[in-house]
Amino acid sequence: MAIFTNSKANVLQLLALFSSGVLGQNLNKPVLFSDGLSPHVDSVFFQHLTPTQSTWDKWGWGWIPQACLSVVQGTQFSPYDIEVYNVHYTDCASAVVMCRHNQAQMSIINMIDAFGRIPIHDRQWTQHILALPAGGCSAGTGGAVTTFYGPCYIPSVFVHELTHTLDAFVNDKTGSTGAVHVYSTTSSYLNSVNQDSCVPDGYANTSPQEDYAQTSVLALYEKVNPGGLDPIGPWRCLVNAKNNLDSIIGQELTPGGSCTHRWADSAIVCMGPAAGCTSSKRGFEGRRGLKPVGPKPNPANKKGDPLVLDLLPDLASVVNAKITDFSHLSSNHTAGIEATIRINAWNKAAGKETVPVPKA
Repeated sequence: MAIFTNSKANVLQLLALFSSGVLGQNLNKPVLFSDGLSPHVDSVFFQHLTPTQSTWDKWGWGWIPQACLSVVQGTQFSPYDIEVYNVHYTDCASAVVMCRHNQAQMSIINMIDAFGRIPIHDRQWTQHILALPAGGCSAGTGGAVTTFYGPCYIPSVFVHELTHTLDAFVNDKTGSTGAVHVYSTTSSYLNSVNQDSCVPDGYANTSPQEDYAQTSVLALYEKVNPGGLDPIGPWRCLVNAKNNLDSIIGQELTPGGSCTHRWADSAIVCMGPAAGCTSSKRGFEGRRGLKPVGPKPNPANKKGDPLVLDLLPDLASVVNAKITDFSHLSSNHTAGIEATIRINAWNKAAGKETVPVPKA
């Protein structure tokens, strides 16, 4: 589940949702797939969600987006172990800044490839993504920032989490720039769910938000699979929810086109005292005896730039995001090898860094 706040009014709105019990409402419906969605969709996603061409470059050590720092400070991990990357996709003139712990099971290539397979009008609503180490995959989304823990190189997980951002910011159909409009909790969506005889899987039963996110996985599958949803099974038991969701975010889930906007990056800040980041006549440098800190990076996206929205998602919701357990799912090692070869070639052609190809 994702929670987003940007003003006192938004906070009051969220408190009202909590008090009404909507956020934790169990739908208590039969499920389409008792074994979850991944076994039924991810092979098709890897085959038919086309990777977007991209290049990447790595920040100098010592600097980090505030949103990434805020998440890391709430864990046992050190900000000094975070790598930061600008990722340039060819379908958007504005880069995405990604953060990765240097021991995370997801490589930067995994992150770039999986995120780049998501339709641009969906991923343009995500501000940053972050990867941290864990034994199994889990993920949480808040404030337009998604954090992946462990081996989450799994398309359906990326689709699910990014939909939480769409649920908060896109559903009012006005191109909201920060206001909270959690569509999955509205009577319109809940009525469509009530008209159906099933939900996608057991996790979709846990709340309207999780049902919305899991239904979006099927809605995207329908758009990219050559046979649509019919080959997947008797999916029409949830046709009303699927059609309702399509009426709100169907455009965002449709591949193709180019980005129409981006969030401004969160503030670029020093990783901490050990990084130094103190100014001198020579610019920025680390404390004596420590690794030098390079010049402060320029934001990939800042207010006033073309495409950049005026408002920022609130940081409080970044650190308070609910973490969802996907540890029963497996990453695709073969796809990771292919992605590394492909993205290395794009970076090499641009005169940029490459990384070792994983062993088969």
